[in-house]
Amino acid sequence: MCQKHIEKAAKTAGASKANCDKKTKILTISYDESKTSNDAIQKGVAAVGYDTEKYPGDMKAYKALDECCQYDDKK
Repeated sequence: MCQKHIEKAAKTAGASKANCDKKTKILTISYDESKTSNDAIQKGVAAVGYDTEKYPGDMKAYKALDECCQYDDKK
């Protein structure tokens, strides 16, 4: 479920392709630089509660995630 949330958030922020690898915890994206940016996509993922390389996940959104999508050090 987490994978789908993250991929959807990335696509909503402008990614044309998004693939979240659950084992490595790496999100691979493709996007058109004339329409969005890596920064905008990271902000979009953070806005739905997930930490990115540059931005912490929004705490209110994080608390609304399914329990399986939450992790101990953020609770």
